[in-house]
Amino acid sequence: MGTRTRRRREPPLSRRALLIAAACFAGAGRAAAGPGKRSQAEVAYQDHPHGAERCEICAPFLPPDQCRLVVGPVSRQGWCKAYAGPAAP
Repeated sequence: MGTRTRRRREPPLSRRALLIAAACFAGAGRAAAGPGKRSQAEVAYQDHPHGAERCEICAPFLPPDQCRLVVGPVSRQGWCKAYAGPAAP
């Protein structure tokens, strides 16, 4: 009549397995940020210009609000120490 299936008991999650999973999860977030990108704090990012220097004319700026060098959204009117001047035409 009915087939009876046995459920295997899974061993409890070990501390080692938990630490490995946490390390993998942390690494995945870092990869999403992009290789070589630095945090806004590391480059002293500010959301206002530094004289005539601003993100929207910086070579690594990617419209509308990204940067090849800095993690996270950046303001067009922002500035940081990674400022690289206008892109050459």
